Amino acid sequence: MLLARPSPFVPALVALLVSTTAGVVLVGCHGAADGAPSGATAEQQTRPNKPAKDAIAVRVTSAERRAVSSIYATSATLRADKRATVIARTQGVIEKLLVEEGDLVQAGQPLAELEDDEQQINAEIARTTRETTAREFERAQRLKQQGLMSDEEFEAKRRLAEEAEQSAQLAELELERTVIDAPFSGRILVRHLDVGATVSNGTAVYDLADLQPLYADVTVPERHVERISPGQRVRITAETIEDHLDARIERIGHLVDPQTGTVKVTVAVPGAGPLRPGSFVRVGMITDTHHDALVVARSALVAEGRRWHLFRLAEGGDEVEMLEVRLGYEEGDIVEVLETLVDALPDVGDGDGDGTQTPLASAQLRPLMEGEQVVVVGASALSDGAPVRVIDAEGGEVERPEDQAAADGEDGGAV
Repeated sequence: MLLARPSPFVPALVALLVSTTAGVVLVGCHGAADGAPSGATAEQQTRPNKPAKDAIAVRVTSAERRAVSSIYATSATLRADKRATVIARTQGVIEKLLVEEGDLVQAGQPLAELEDDEQQINAEIARTTRETTAREFERAQRLKQQGLMSDEEFEAKRRLAEEAEQSAQLAELELERTVIDAPFSGRILVRHLDVGATVSNGTAVYDLADLQPLYADVTVPERHVERISPGQRVRITAETIEDHLDARIERIGHLVDPQTGTVKVTVAVPGAGPLRPGSFVRVGMITDTHHDALVVARSALVAEGRRWHLFRLAEGGDEVEMLEVRLGYEEGDIVEVLETLVDALPDVGDGDGDGTQTPLASAQLRPLMEGEQVVVVGASALSDGAPVRVIDAEGGEVERPEDQAAADGEDGGAV
């Protein structure tokens, strides 16, 4: 059996590999001994620590001081102070409609006209009769003075003259009623009839309302009544308006409903704009105001049972501190922070093994101050000391001040 002869090149190749490996090891040890940092290590030494990759994305806003009010909120349906159905006061056929729905009219302005031929004739007959009887009564007065007419005849002439006068006035009134006038200034809400329609006394022709101002009748608990007064500003909101309207308290009732314990309050809403009689509105009455209150956005608050927490951005900007707070007045999207309960947080146990209870870090923190940043988006996912990264409204990461300073320093050194 033939055996394979070993190649003369194998020993040389092994020796070359061994020498190369030893050289690499020596060079690496020499570099470590001289303190030459690697690329990653050098970058860590020149830049501050970045937030961890698993940091929670949050958005923040600053706590600020401003006026905040206690508002009693309720709802109501708007009504017009004066609203009436304008009716016909005589028989006839509508000849002209002078206004339409939505038109503004003044008191006494003609709204519609009826055919008046018959009324014109009746009025002319009544005027003629009145003139004739008046002349006859004047003649009777002269005869009576001369003693040529008895008392009975004279009294009959007087009654005829008075009746003719009354008939003439009634005919004139019937003629005037063929023109339908506005009883007060306002806006036409509804037109009930068309031209050519037959009407009689009492037939509805228009609905008219005075819309300046509109009124809202609300009921307020008796305990709040002493904090409001006539003329006080009231805030009105509705789905049909983007912002709010300023109204005022017109009247406060003097009677307490024994069943509900409330008092009727009438609110005047001038310049109601898109609001109309029947519109549903929300009414906010200011009962008290704190003029220099520390406030935060409502979205910054996290409920835990009957307790409220918020998360303040720590000094480094990459962690949060949980604070328990006591709340005050609420107004819109802001809430007053009355007090930071720094000593109310629970203990975490014997963390260092010395037999004592170690409080949470937040229990040692100062109260919330004006200008400090609190988390308003992402707070529900946080805990005390959680790593975070701050993002803007578009989702982009907000650069921390220390990162910007370090970058500026690198740019200056490179130049």
